[in-house]
Amino acid sequence: MTTDPERQASSLLPEITVALPRVLLVDDETAILFAYRRLIERMGLVADCCETLEEAILLIGTRAYCAVIADMRLAGSDTMAGLDLLRFIRTRQPCSKVIIWTGYGTRESEATILALGAAYYFEKPVLPSIILDILTRLQLS
Repeated sequence: MTTDPERQASSLLPEITVALPRVLLVDDETAILFAYRRLIERMGLVADCCETLEEAILLIGTRAYCAVIADMRLAGSDTMAGLDLLRFIRTRQPCSKVIIWTGYGTRESEATILALGAAYYFEKPVLPSIILDILTRLQLS
């Protein structure tokens, strides 16, 4: 019985798995989560989605994200849930790029969000192509 040395050697090596970059989407609008998840996954990234501040905090505490895209206002929380989330991300995952969007923006909220370390701030609606371009420029794909 002959043995193939290359096959035998390769069976001794551990199998290497490559973790795909993850993006967290936080918005209380299910349709937005569904649409952006599909777009982001087409880029070859993993997209996790949640609708509440509590869910987002739990995910950020257990998984590493290269980017977080979050709405400023979330149902069931105060009107500035996005600020709380941004502060939490900065303490737990300071290298994550944060994009905040809102349907209720003001110049003051924009200044505050950017001062707290968000990479981008947008007022809704945001064209999907803009978000995909940003993710590409951040070299996440």
